[in-house]
Amino acid sequence: MTKIDTDILIIGGGVAGSAAAYALSNSGYQVTLIEKSEKPQDTARGDHLQPAVCEILDNWNLLDDFFLNGAKKRAGSLWFDEGANFLMDANVSNLEIPQPYFMYMNHEDISGVFIRAAEKNEGFTYLCPILSSTHIDTNEKESIFEIKLRDGEIKKLYSKMVIIADGVASNMGRYFNFNRTSFRYERALAVLFSEEYEADEHNNLRTYLTDRGIVTMIPRANGGCKIGLTIGRDEIKSWKKMSPKDHQDFIGKQVPIYKNLSVQSAGIYPPSMIIAENWAKDNIVLIGDACHGLHPGRSQGMNTTIKCIDQLIGLIPDHEDFLKENVIKSLKKYQESMTSNISELLQANHNMGLSMDSFDEKSKREDIEKFKFLEGNQKAGQSYRMKSAGYGVF
Repeated sequence: MTKIDTDILIIGGGVAGSAAAYALSNSGYQVTLIEKSEKPQDTARGDHLQPAVCEILDNWNLLDDFFLNGAKKRAGSLWFDEGANFLMDANVSNLEIPQPYFMYMNHEDISGVFIRAAEKNEGFTYLCPILSSTHIDTNEKESIFEIKLRDGEIKKLYSKMVIIADGVASNMGRYFNFNRTSFRYERALAVLFSEEYEADEHNNLRTYLTDRGIVTMIPRANGGCKIGLTIGRDEIKSWKKMSPKDHQDFIGKQVPIYKNLSVQSAGIYPPSMIIAENWAKDNIVLIGDACHGLHPGRSQGMNTTIKCIDQLIGLIPDHEDFLKENVIKSLKKYQESMTSNISELLQANHNMGLSMDSFDEKSKREDIEKFKFLEGNQKAGQSYRMKSAGYGVF
């Protein structure tokens, strides 16, 4: 059995865990990241990073790595009614911010950028794939885990701080008795792919307001697009049985200009909001979906996670003071600061999910007027663009 002494153990190698692993190891901490799966993550999930998050990645000296690995820039989003009549251009390129663009990359590639960059840091250890991680003990100095690798090797790991980033189900969060509240939304998010779709020169999202809700065309980094729309939970079974032609006809009825666009199903995501009552306990902290699983309708989950990690780095003890007792104090400060800072964002995300549940013809008319107003009013439009860029709320 091999012994590993580390400052920080991170459980879960998705976007949250891999981003934390890079940022912390790049700051000089000894970091061990463990992950069970070697398979790429779900390609239909979020791929959209706000300008405010691009600023963070630039401060982490990582922004160029994303572009070298295939990430692309997006000016913003365009809003239309179902007849493709223009409502608003939410372009951020004219904002006075360090990175006046959104960055996008297929979801399954994002963690790899963080991990490959972390592997260049001397203090980083990556254990993948593992079979199991078992908590043995936590004493006054550290937490002790037994890690069993796929090849049968067993490692005993000693860590002063533990970050749980194992996703919305968070088995490890449940093991450590983190209480979480949840809310299940009524409408599910259906995702389609189209290889035929051609983005405009600015790679904008194109969002259409229909009687059933929004339909969004999301350009992908390797061409084509991802299409996001909502369906009722009672429609999920029939949606899964539909053929690609059925899905094409469905989109064509909502947004007629796409009636001839070939599509294929990518998945269905019945959204829920899951919020941990406490983010930290002793020397353990939750991050990402394990802490705050958000409604995916506005692509806030991944962006919020990276912002939280950036805040966490600024609060944990320096290397010379990195003792468990100091970690506990810093995590209490993190808990206090983040729950107050992020409450407005969480409430806004929840309200958006509720509005998508109840969206109807009246909602469509109201949103059409709202976006016309935002397009015509410079001050209000500027405020909307800044918030969409990730500034002003958290």
